[in-house]
Amino acid sequence: MKPRLVSDLNVKILGIIPVLKDKTGILNPQQIVSLSGLLTYKGESIKAISEEIKKKNKNLNKTIKDILQKSSLIGHASIATTPSLCLNYEGSKFLDSALTGILFSSSLVASGRRTETDEKDIIFPNEIFLNKEAREIYQDISRKIIIFFNFLLSQGISKDEASKILQYGIYGTGVIQLPIESIVLVKREYENEKEWMPEEIKILLKEIEKKLRNLGVDLIYATRELAPRNIYPYPNIFKDPEKSNLTRELRERIKLEEGTRLVSMDILMTSGLRKRLKKLEQLTEKTFRSLKQIKKDWQRLLVFRQEIFRDYNEAVRFKVLSSVPWRVWGEKKRHRTCPQIIESIYFCIERAAKRFDKFKNQIKRKKINKKLVKEIEEIFSVPPSVKRNPEFLLGYLSVAQETFERYQNLIRLKIKPRNAIFLIPRAIKIDILQQYDLYNLLTGYYPLRLCPTAEEEMKRKTVKEVSQIKRALKKGGYGWLNKFIGPKCETIGFCPEEKSCFHIKKLVKKYNKKFHQKMKTELRKKFEKKLKNLRK
Repeated sequence: MKPRLVSDLNVKILGIIPVLKDKTGILNPQQIVSLSGLLTYKGESIKAISEEIKKKNKNLNKTIKDILQKSSLIGHASIATTPSLCLNYEGSKFLDSALTGILFSSSLVASGRRTETDEKDIIFPNEIFLNKEAREIYQDISRKIIIFFNFLLSQGISKDEASKILQYGIYGTGVIQLPIESIVLVKREYENEKEWMPEEIKILLKEIEKKLRNLGVDLIYATRELAPRNIYPYPNIFKDPEKSNLTRELRERIKLEEGTRLVSMDILMTSGLRKRLKKLEQLTEKTFRSLKQIKKDWQRLLVFRQEIFRDYNEAVRFKVLSSVPWRVWGEKKRHRTCPQIIESIYFCIERAAKRFDKFKNQIKRKKINKKLVKEIEEIFSVPPSVKRNPEFLLGYLSVAQETFERYQNLIRLKIKPRNAIFLIPRAIKIDILQQYDLYNLLTGYYPLRLCPTAEEEMKRKTVKEVSQIKRALKKGGYGWLNKFIGPKCETIGFCPEEKSCFHIKKLVKKYNKKFHQKMKTELRKKFEKKLKNLRK
């Protein structure tokens, strides 16, 4: 079987918007956004302005170029945030880590919680593949990782836990939507951190740039890339480890005994917000009194909550400093309404490599004890089911230790860190400072991640964070807010998942399988009705 290489990255553009097409012709994205700028002065439709330019025998393309030089080239962001392209890729899972945390983007990627993995999925960085010694090292440890991963699965360990030992240098696919502004942001970030960012980003950008003219956005891209203005940042872990950041500086003075720490909280409480939350409490109690009432009023609860977030979201702001596995960060970065500052993954690798080197002989002699595990867990996640079984624990730590040893071997062979990183397991811990607001406390991030369907370690970490948040609220005189913090089922009175858990049964009296299925059937009926009305 032919090995998969980083250079085999396959990128397909699925489409771009906005495009206006009718019997008179086509207006591409940069024509539309440029002409849209004239709407503020003329109050006419885009098509009318286009026709007016043609009647005056003006060159439309020259007009567009002139408009963009006077707007996008000097940094008017809305010109570049409007056109958006959608692409599909087949490559390594590094593209997920590199792109899906971008604020103004959206993505659907293959989930490591669901997909299978075997040796044919290994992706070889070209630099490693062309070096015989490096290739043998990389292939050997990659095989060991995958074999051990599948062994854990065969022994009944959940995929959430077993997959922590997997590397990200394996095959993955995804669909990503990116505004031109965000593509320019990635290009600037790559130019600044090219020695540290995955080579696939360079290949991806080249593939996109080759198609910009045909997509009708080359002028926008070029003007925005050169514009003397910054772009809103995104959390990039692939950066120079020598450069410090707020997260690192906080970690130097703040201990994370539980792996997470609430470091700041800002509450602007008003009488209006108190009244709204009191009313929400009353509506919730009334709705949850009976299954009949839940069926009737759950949507009303959602609408009322939405009003509260719309009018009072900035009333609550807090920051949490934590150390989480790379795998968990893969979930956290997708919550783009929770701004974050992330540590360099290379800084974390160096830290972990030193710790494993400290215990290398002890692990090889099979002398595993609680002290060793505790110190390893500070920099590398060890799943509970693995920790409970001495055989699994030894195998897990042995594979991890050898992985970091092999990583250092590759570095000594002059393999660049951005390529050697392809064998690092997802269990490596990354430090992160993340900010949350009222929405993410009461209906967004925390209710979703408190649900048993959340990734297992993410849920454990979330439970600890919520406990700290509730203690801080109580200490600050806002303990009455705690009753509003809970899993997502607490917002509507029923479980939207396929199978319900004990929590909803504890929350709602007489909740049973029959009602659970009834609510799912009701949702499907409403969907069919809505669809029918839309298609009239």
